[in-house]
Amino acid sequence: MADPRRSTMHNTQQCNWFHGSDQVTKISTCTLRAGRNEWRYAEINGEAIDAHWRQTKQSNPNYFNGVIYLIDDVSLVDGALEASLLKTDFKSYLYWRAQNFPDAGVLDGFGSALIRTDDGSIMLGRQRQGHVNGGLTYAPAGFIDGQDVDANGVIHIERSALREAAEETGIEPGALARGDGFYLTRSGTQLSIAVPFRAMMSSAEFVRRAEQHIAATVDSELDAVIPVANAGDIQNLAMPRYMRALLDTLFSAD
Repeated sequence: MADPRRSTMHNTQQCNWFHGSDQVTKISTCTLRAGRNEWRYAEINGEAIDAHWRQTKQSNPNYFNGVIYLIDDVSLVDGALEASLLKTDFKSYLYWRAQNFPDAGVLDGFGSALIRTDDGSIMLGRQRQGHVNGGLTYAPAGFIDGQDVDANGVIHIERSALREAAEETGIEPGALARGDGFYLTRSGTQLSIAVPFRAMMSSAEFVRRAEQHIAATVDSELDAVIPVANAGDIQNLAMPRYMRALLDTLFSAD
C-alpha cells in the first residue's frame, strides 16, 4: 500500500503519492469542495460532444444528461485528501471517455461503498448491460452529482457512497456501520474514494435482500450481487482496473 504521509498534486495528470500504477492508499480524512472552474475541454469540444451525444442517444435512449463533478485540483498531506471539483455534464464526460480519456485537466473521482458483511465477504454488484459499465462487477459506486453537494459547496462522499448502495442494492444506510478512513485507488484518470462499511448481516442475507430489490426495480442498474472473500473469488470476474487493484490489496492483507 502506498505511503500516504506527505505529498501534493496540483496537476491532476500527475500523482506523486502513488509510486506505481494502480496502487492503493489508505487515508484518514477526505475533504471535497465544488469549485467555480469551467471545464475547458468541454468548451473546446462542444460541437463534437453534441454530435456524439445525439449518436449515443440513438442506441441508449435511457441515458440522461445530468450534472456530474470531476476533480480539477487535489492534494494529499499527512493522510488528509483535499480536492476541488468542477461541474460538468454526463454527455461531456461520455465523450471524454469515448476518446479514451485524453489529458483534460481532470480526474474522474467518485465514491464507492466498500461493504463487508458479518462473515467477512465484500459485496459487489454486476452492472446490467445497457448501462455505461455494463457487464463489469464492482462495489456500489457512481458519479458525484448535485445531491452530494451542500449549500456551502462541500461534497459529502459518504453520502454519495451510501446513496449508490441503496439505489443499487436496496440496503438502507441504517443497516451499514461506518468503518475507519478511506481507500484511494488511482487507475489512469480514475480516482476511486472507497468508504468502508460493515453490513450488520450475513452475505447470504445481503444477497437475498439485494436480489429482491433488483427484481422489484424497473430497469435495475444491477443484474446480480456477488460476494467475494478472497483473491480466487475475483479471478474470473470482469471488473474495472481500480476495483481489481483495491481488492488485490485488501485480500493480500487479510
